[in-house]
Amino acid sequence: MVVVSSREFRANQRKYFALAKSDDVVITSRSHGSYRLVPVVEGDTLLSRDELETKIRQGIEDYAKGKVFRMNDGEGSEEFLNRLIETE
Repeated sequence: MVVVSSREFRANQRKYFALAKSDDVVITSRSHGSYRLVPVVEGDTLLSRDELETKIRQGIEDYAKGKVFRMNDGEGSEEFLNRLIETE
């Protein structure tokens, strides 16, 4: 883990962006606290807390209404996922 001040980060951003691909980089600031620099990679899902809570509530409602998918006897996870994709 690399810990740097916000001033050091501002002066050498390119260096710390590159470093964040392989190591944890923590940026500290007296007035704003500490932050971890994390690269966003393909497949990451970025949701706000409100969006996530809305999706969870919708899932709970769907479950309560019986709007669910169940695996068939003897069905493997890959087969199940393929069936879900075909259903959409």
